[in-house]
Amino acid sequence: MKFNWSVPFLVCSLAASAGIVVVANSLVPAPEVLAAGMPAQDAPKDNAAATDVTGSWQMTWTGENGTQREASMQIKQNGSKLSGKFEGERGATSLSGSVDGDQVTLSLKMRRRDVSFSGTVAGDKMSGTGPRGGSWSATRNQQ
Repeated sequence: MKFNWSVPFLVCSLAASAGIVVVANSLVPAPEVLAAGMPAQDAPKDNAAATDVTGSWQMTWTGENGTQREASMQIKQNGSKLSGKFEGERGATSLSGSVDGDQVTLSLKMRRRDVSFSGTVAGDKMSGTGPRGGSWSATRNQQ
């Protein structure tokens, strides 16, 4: 019995020129193709579970006319949703917000105005942009 080796050789040659390796009758990308940056399946990301901002925080921000303001926050986290209490020199109010990976957003009502703070979280520190483009930062109180 005589075998015709030209068909498998042709398939292997074409596969090799396209950066594909034949393994157990299956076509898979060659290692050098993967190393060269061909797209691969990305692992799913769970950003909400990665950051926990629950706790007591001390916050400072630049208020109107460049004045420095201070407040304390008690934050509770349920998944990516935040709730809690914001207490500053002009009284206390409830706060809400969200966290997505290292991105945080806090919203509250201050003197009949809706105010929001957005920024990033890094462990026991948060910072970002507040009302009217001013900067803010917060540090978690150690218990």
